[in-house]
Amino acid sequence: MILLASFLSVHGQVAVPDTIYIYEMVTVYDTIVIRDTVRIKKTMAMSAVQPINIDADFFSSSTATFLENGIINKNNIKKSDDQYKTKEMKDSKLNILNYASAAILAAHTFSGISAQETNPPTDEEPLPIMPVQFTLAYPITSMGDKTKDYRFHFSANLFYGNVGAVKGVECGCIVNNVERDMTGAQFAGIFNMSSVVKGVQYGGIANMTKDVTGIQYGGIANISGRVYGVQFGGIANLSENIDYGIQFGGIANVSRNVTGIQYGGIANVAESVTGVQFGGIGNVSKEVTGIQFGGIFNRTETLRGLQFAGIVNVTDTIEKGVSIALINIVRKGFYRAWELSFADYMNVGVSFKMGTQKFYTIFSAGAAFMEDKLWVAGFGFGNRTAISPRIDFQPEIVGYQYFPNDFRNIMYTNSTHLKLGFVFRLNDRLGLVVAPSIYHSHANMDKDGAYYKVSPIAPFYKITRIGSTNFNMSSHVDGFGAGISVGLILK
Repeated sequence: MILLASFLSVHGQVAVPDTIYIYEMVTVYDTIVIRDTVRIKKTMAMSAVQPINIDADFFSSSTATFLENGIINKNNIKKSDDQYKTKEMKDSKLNILNYASAAILAAHTFSGISAQETNPPTDEEPLPIMPVQFTLAYPITSMGDKTKDYRFHFSANLFYGNVGAVKGVECGCIVNNVERDMTGAQFAGIFNMSSVVKGVQYGGIANMTKDVTGIQYGGIANISGRVYGVQFGGIANLSENIDYGIQFGGIANVSRNVTGIQYGGIANVAESVTGVQFGGIGNVSKEVTGIQFGGIFNRTETLRGLQFAGIVNVTDTIEKGVSIALINIVRKGFYRAWELSFADYMNVGVSFKMGTQKFYTIFSAGAAFMEDKLWVAGFGFGNRTAISPRIDFQPEIVGYQYFPNDFRNIMYTNSTHLKLGFVFRLNDRLGLVVAPSIYHSHANMDKDGAYYKVSPIAPFYKITRIGSTNFNMSSHVDGFGAGISVGLILK
């Protein structure tokens, strides 16, 4: 039994006509006898099928052709048996090819129609909606292996679930996989995988997505393409882009582009940051536009904003903004200078300044010996700005700590000076510095009421407070006054 489907070829494709005629053909001694015709009406599912290359002889008249149902071609009947048999023997090879072609054509025709009815939609086409599905381990599901071809309002998976899309809630004991978009809430004991997430995604261990709009929580890690919202990773987050979002990593965050806030318990690594970046130990980035805080260090190629580190900042270029740390290293436009100074509060001292002229750090060491014999250590920040061809304005704020020369029986004593200095440039590298200052000082007293005297110039205003041992309060003296410093500075 062989099925032959008639069809219509249009623009290089085969289109099923409004009515398909399926002819039943029976081979009897090299003769084709037409028994009946079956008419099948075209439906919406029966769309164009792929073209099939068939030998043109297939459509030519063969030894037995039909005029209407149940009638054998009369011209063939009139032929003698010998003529008929001779012709059939000559054409037997062709007839075999015709029969095979008919079978192939029929099979392809119906398989094409079937494919139109069952093939899943492409990524651009909407998925049909089903309310609920349950999965033991895909493809052992309430819908077999068809779950990936539908969108569900509720999806529950025991071991591994694989669905097309979810608009609602999905729960999985171990792994959830959504091939398209997950809109709503997704919970997995171990792992979630989704193309797009709009809503809340919780993975006991990890989540992997291309696009997140909402909240994503991974017990250990999150791996995502774009994040628009909030991302929590117990250990780490790895993402391509953070677009107007917040990223929290218990240990680290690694992102290409960040627009928003990035917080890493230990470190953050990003190519570009526009916003705020916090690293418990440090941050490494190529470009920062905003604020960067590192507990110990920051490393940035280009800075536009504020950079602060507990110990060291390393920056290639500061286009605008300042870098604040104990040690500031700027590879382009790096400023460093040594200053030998003489002042009433540090009678002789040496200071090293490093950073940029816009903002630099100051390390000072010296001695005060006009009153009590004390060692002095200082740290501060400063700025140097040209106000004329030969004069620079150099405001600085420096805190000084005082110690006895034997470093024994230390009484806590410090002063903080706001210095309004002027540098008179003698040449490109050497300058004369004059820096009047105003200050606040604080000195603890011993049980006899004695304290360190750090300057021969008396303060403008002094406050003495007598502490109480009952409340563990020390006696101390606070003073407010003015000072003066002069020196030489060498760049």
